[in-house]
Amino acid sequence: MLDRSTIIGFILGFTLVIGSIMLEGSILIFLSFSSLMIVVGGAISATMISFSFADIKISFSTTMDLMKVKSIDLRTDMELIGMFARRVRTGGLLILDNDISHLKDQYLKNGLQLAVDGFKDESLDSILTDEIKGWEREVEISIGVLNSMSSYGPAFGMIGTIVGLVLMLQNISDPETLGAGMAVALLTTLYGSMFSNMILGPLAAKLDYLSEIDLNRKRMFRVGILSIVAGENPRIMEKKMLIHIDPHSRAEYVKHHEELKIIKTRDEKFYKLWIEQQDKEWENLTEILKTG
Repeated sequence: MLDRSTIIGFILGFTLVIGSIMLEGSILIFLSFSSLMIVVGGAISATMISFSFADIKISFSTTMDLMKVKSIDLRTDMELIGMFARRVRTGGLLILDNDISHLKDQYLKNGLQLAVDGFKDESLDSILTDEIKGWEREVEISIGVLNSMSSYGPAFGMIGTIVGLVLMLQNISDPETLGAGMAVALLTTLYGSMFSNMILGPLAAKLDYLSEIDLNRKRMFRVGILSIVAGENPRIMEKKMLIHIDPHSRAEYVKHHEELKIIKTRDEKFYKLWIEQQDKEWENLTEILKTG
């Protein structure tokens, strides 16, 4: 599912283009299946030559996974990991065994499961780091595939333009065929430009932006998991994790926790609600915990 800003951007862009066309004429004259075949088919075929089928498959799954990053609030993640850390301090790592299956983030889920299974600091750190590096590689491939398709779009638009002009010139003596050839010539250029600049280019940029958010979250999870395994004081763990949060959100989080009186009672409330609240906004969570 695409995030809200991406959907709004697509709708706004196409609405403005189509609306401007309809103000001056009919949208039907801008429809050409042959032009679409040249641009889309050409860009896809060229990308398949440039990348392996496995890389292309990874790029689409990675893109869809990253579109879910929209609702991330790292402060909610910190509340969750902090609550887990305090439970581990009193009950040991095995106390998390029944909770791990309810985690929605796969990286955090896998990391805590490895911790519960008994992996020690060095081996666990190596696995968590390698998993981040592997995800970075998948993101790079995905961005590369989208950028590649974006760059091929205008090129095949130009190829379509040449094809259309050749068709037109071959039948220049027949006025009835001139329109069809000219339509292919011009519309492939239009389609190639729109394909590149309204769809694939923005998607590649959005993927780059979302990947940085997601990787930052994974790095924060790694700090939290290793801190829990090392048995560090949750306060120390919290300070280490705070560097991954933007300054404004960090200040709000610190101020809120400085004003808290009874952490144990709050943790008890949070533990009853965390499965439903783990991917919600932090402000909503704090309000619920005040009244819950």
